[in-house]
This record gives sequence, C-alpha cells and structure tokens, in this order.
Amino acid sequence: MSPSSRGVAAHALAAAAVLFVAAVALAQGPGPIHAIPGGPFEASDVVVAPDGKGVLFVDDASADAIFWMDFAADGSSRSAPVRIPLGVSVEDPEGLTTDGRYVYVVGSQSRGKLSRGAGLVRFRLDAARAVQGVEEVDELGALLTAAAPDLLGNRDGRKKAALNIEGLAWDAKRGRLLLGLRAPLDGGQAVLLPVRLRDASGPFAAANLLVEQPVRLDLGGAGVRAIEADADGGFWLIAGGSIGNPIPSRLVRWDGNGSAVVSVATLPRHLKAEGIVRAKVAGKTVSLVLCDTSQYLLLP
Repeated sequence: MSPSSRGVAAHALAAAAVLFVAAVALAQGPGPIHAIPGGPFEASDVVVAPDGKGVLFVDDASADAIFWMDFAADGSSRSAPVRIPLGVSVEDPEGLTTDGRYVYVVGSQSRGKLSRGAGLVRFRLDAARAVQGVEEVDELGALLTAAAPDLLGNRDGRKKAALNIEGLAWDAKRGRLLLGLRAPLDGGQAVLLPVRLRDASGPFAAANLLVEQPVRLDLGGAGVRAIEADADGGFWLIAGGSIGNPIPSRLVRWDGNGSAVVSVATLPRHLKAEGIVRAKVAGKTVSLVLCDTSQYLLLP
C-alpha cells in the first residue's frame, strides 16, 4: 500500500471511530440537557465564535441580533447569552456559520416578505464582539429561484415549490457556502445549494454571487435542519422532516462527496434539534446540539 493510500485508510478508520463512539454515546441516552438561561429562545443554529471562545447562535424571533454564549465546567451556560446587535434585519434567521474571518447569517426565505430584504449577510466581530462591516445579499430567494428554476420555479404550471433554508455551512475545501434546504426535496433527496463570490475580492452582494449546481443528499426523505463543517472537511447534519412530514430528526455524517451519508443516531423528538457544531466545552471536544425549545445537549 502506498503512503497516500495508507493515509486515506487511516483517515477513514478515524472517521469510523468517531461515528462509532457518537452512536454508542447516543444509544446510552441523549446526555445532559441544559436550558439556555435568560430565555426562552427559539434557537435555530450555532457555530463556534471566530476567536474560538464560546459559541454564537441565532434565534428565530430575533431578526436583528445574534447571541454569544460560553460554558462552565459542567457544560452549563456561564450566564445568560449576550445579545449582539447586527445593525440589519434578517427575517426568520435559520442558518449561521463562519469561515474564520466572517460570520454569515441566512434567513429561511420561506414565505412572502421573508424572501425580500436582507436574506444573507456577512460581517466581522471585533475584539469586543461588536459587529463590524455588515454586507448583505438582498432578495436571496429570487436569486436562488432564477439560478435553479427546475428545483424552485414553477414546473409544468404547478404551484411554485416552497423554499425553506434551515442550514448554512462554510465549505473550506471548496471556498463556498452551502445552503441547506429543509424544503423542497428533489426526487426524495435533500438539497444543498452551493454559493460563492464570482470575484473573491469583490463585494458581498447579489450581483457578485454565483449559485452552483445543487448537491443532493440521501437523507431518507428528510430535509436539512442544520449543517456545519468539521475540522477534517466532513460535515455534521441534522436531518428532519418537513411540514406535513413529522419524521424524527437524526444526526448524520457526510464526508462532503457524493450523496450518501452515515446515520449516527435518532435525536429526541421533543427537543426539536435545529443546530449542530463540534465545540470545546470544559476542555473537551463535544457535539453541541442546539434546540428550538431553548435547550441544548452535549454529545461526547
């Protein structure tokens, strides 16, 4: 076996070991469930802060802010989350990610007025965690529909498919964002819409945004409720049902290639899991699952 082949094999074994440990841990129970103090929060997505200290999350009901939270040794929040004003409104914020320099927030685009105005924004956080240099992509829904008419447009005179973005991740390997759709599905498969800047040095604006070919994932009839990259270039997702299809949410792993995923475990239905990130909590790397019920759980 060549050195490169041995490296690939070792990486595959390491990834398999992570999945096995996570599956065993979840089989033994969901682990500690913590309330987010100062709530309730309709928490939707979570990401490690760019400085590596604590996490950021978005709340469905807070269009003009994100929140910062840090943890005590037992995994509980040290205090109520800190509200960080954005200076712009993103209606129904559902996705959050960072490329290490910028933080990105996306709205669901799921209905009416939500598809107008700032649909996707990026900004930097300064040393005091204040927002700087907000840039926005307006009318994101219309932009995506124009780029993927077969998926999102009117088909054979039928009613336009409902667009519902619930996941957002930075794909560092390919230098792009991945928008995870809860709906619509395409032939029963979940859809990721990759977007990138046409001119990397140009403005973060609709005219400079390129929508690439959709990526389809086999989530067993579920849509994307959350997606976030891991350090090895793979992705963790929460797969969940769409409106009218209330199937249980599952934690799954995607290696970033093809359509196949590995299902790790089913998540407790009552928690309404909507965010996932690998984070350092009390010196240990865990999977933090954020929930719409103003709670979160930590998985080894």
